[in-house]
Amino acid sequence: MINNVFGLAVRVLLSDEEGKILILKRSTHSKTNPGKWELPGGKVDQGESFDQALIREVFEETKLKIYLEHVVGVSEQNLHLIRAVHIIMSGKVMDGELTLSKEHEGYAWVYFENLPEYPLADWLQYFVNQQMQLIKQEQAENNDNPSSKSIEPWLNSLKDSLDKFRKN
Repeated sequence: MINNVFGLAVRVLLSDEEGKILILKRSTHSKTNPGKWELPGGKVDQGESFDQALIREVFEETKLKIYLEHVVGVSEQNLHLIRAVHIIMSGKVMDGELTLSKEHEGYAWVYFENLPEYPLADWLQYFVNQQMQLIKQEQAENNDNPSSKSIEPWLNSLKDSLDKFRKN
């Protein structure tokens, strides 16, 4: 027996040359997460690949053309009838001038560690909390090793996993 239908969404941590990431503020009239901040992206349409969906959604929301790099995480969101699974990727802007769609009413470029200062969508809050815990663990394990600071924060958990894999 299936209690929930699962829906798939894709999101991107778009970073700029300073290491800041783009977040968008949902319209206060939105059905989901009104007035909350989230990463660009949205639903994957039937027959569409993850990367096609994410590139399309980001362009629709921001008019930015992007390229994608890596999967950096996953999060869930419980909606009324659907449990949305958010696949989160890293990416960079290739071209375009940021212009918001009617879905959003604001944007900000922020450092990852400053995300908790914003009222985030619940799925993004969960992801940020998990990443912050992993960052703290890695800093404790590496005794604040300067070489680990060169890696973007959301990639810390991937680096840590690979390092542990290599040791075994």
